[in-house]
Amino acid sequence: MASPPARGSGRGGPPRRLPRLTPRRAVVAALVGAMGLGLLAAWMIPATATVPAYVPTASISSSDAAGSHLTVIAGTHKPKSPVPASRTHKAKHVPAFPSDHTHHGKRIVYDKALMTVWLIDRNDQVVARFPVVGRFDRPAKGTYHVFSKSPKAYNPNSKVTFNWMNRFTYGPDTKSAIGFHAIPRYYDGTPMHSTKQLGLAIARGGCVRLSEQAAKQVYDFLKVGDLVVVLPSP
Repeated sequence: MASPPARGSGRGGPPRRLPRLTPRRAVVAALVGAMGLGLLAAWMIPATATVPAYVPTASISSSDAAGSHLTVIAGTHKPKSPVPASRTHKAKHVPAFPSDHTHHGKRIVYDKALMTVWLIDRNDQVVARFPVVGRFDRPAKGTYHVFSKSPKAYNPNSKVTFNWMNRFTYGPDTKSAIGFHAIPRYYDGTPMHSTKQLGLAIARGGCVRLSEQAAKQVYDFLKVGDLVVVLPSP
């Protein structure tokens, strides 16, 4: 009678010996096992986990302490509607670009409701934006053109002087010109109001008042003949 094959033999031959576990083989086995677990985990993660929960409007990239790349996705934000100015409150949520989508090219836009002016270049890019002091009932909404300029001007009726005058129309009841200029000063040098009040509808005349620095920038920007757009009151 033939003897049964020895345990562990493939075809009745002598038993196979397991390879000896050396330190090098142990390291290789550990690496192979780790790679296998990583691939298995990646396969099990749903593809939808990488999709943001909202539509991004911008991404900001940076690096953490370990040097790895980090991307922060910003969500969408609906701009708030502007709130008009008054004699006691300044306008809120003033937009970066005025609500003037009819005119194009170089111009200055004066929004009486927001007590704000924008300087816009020939490429329809905003150069600057400034709060102003004016009044709601004048000048009337519409389009005008700068017809004269003076670095220094005065009003003997109010006994004030003011710098950087850009005239573009006249008052409804008088022959006095209306324009953009710096905050008036009385003959003793006292300003008619402070720069902190810019943005309020507290003017008594028809001119549009700016800070000294802003008025100089407007004066340098505007040339005789340039377009002036006055938007309606609230």
